[in-house]
Amino acid sequence: MCVHHNAKNRNQIRNAATSILGKQQKLTMTPYTIAVSQCALFRQETGYIDPGDAFPFVKALTMVNQRLSELGPAIKERFKIVLIPTNSQDMDPLKNSIENHNLNIDQICEITGKKTLLDHLNEIKPVLYLSTTPQNVKDAINEGFGAATLLKGDYDKHSDEGLRVAFDGDGVLFSDDSEKVTKEKGLEAFFQNEIENEDTPLKLGPLRDFFKALAHLQELFKKEKKNSPIRTYLVTSRATSSPGIRALKSLRENNLEINEAFFLSGAHKGPVLKAFKPHIFFDDYMQHVKEALHYGVIGAHVPYGVRNE
Repeated sequence: MCVHHNAKNRNQIRNAATSILGKQQKLTMTPYTIAVSQCALFRQETGYIDPGDAFPFVKALTMVNQRLSELGPAIKERFKIVLIPTNSQDMDPLKNSIENHNLNIDQICEITGKKTLLDHLNEIKPVLYLSTTPQNVKDAINEGFGAATLLKGDYDKHSDEGLRVAFDGDGVLFSDDSEKVTKEKGLEAFFQNEIENEDTPLKLGPLRDFFKALAHLQELFKKEKKNSPIRTYLVTSRATSSPGIRALKSLRENNLEINEAFFLSGAHKGPVLKAFKPHIFFDDYMQHVKEALHYGVIGAHVPYGVRNE
């Protein structure tokens, strides 16, 4: 794993090597279900014809599935992509868009008065749910699912060669316990808390199951001695001192590995994100998500914790 920190000049990021060892945790849910709303996958304003904000991410998921199938019949793990329509009145245009864009969608749910969104989520148990409707995402988070709201915008084009996923730390990969300290007692108390609890792992956050799925699939490629098409990134405002050390120890304690970590000490995230162009970036702070959008990066807001109360 590569670890990066912010220097006084924000454009200079120094590399340092740190190893996190251990087997990846294996989830009990296979395949790993990704639920995506119709408005996130296709643009509503064009009649669900043109690709939406989740399209590059979903396209990359299908590429990972193809690479997994090439590992041999013994490998059963896959991403299962489930599409949740805005309504079920006219499904033909939606199905035509899926076919025209050559997308492999495993299941299309049917939202009715008798079966709500949460009913479907509890049935399919996704490791991640994406939507452009904030209230639906909040409901999913409150129900215990990893979920995020995609912001609409114009994004840079992505390569189909791999899947790159970037995460914020607190309130996304980790719980918001440390953010609560900052809110209640201030930044100085936060740093003191991290020093005192450097060896105490942070609890995992709302996107833990999705991150575990990525880590497990990466391990499959490693065991087969194949290059993984998946790369994960931690992009956090934490510093490389005790706050950053605690984050890395928390991942190690949970037998999880991240490919690259950027500890920015409060500096802007946009330039770093633009440098490696993730297919999606998750953050619980709306300002960071909007900054990602400004730099042409697909941002997803995780409405979790004290930042979103």
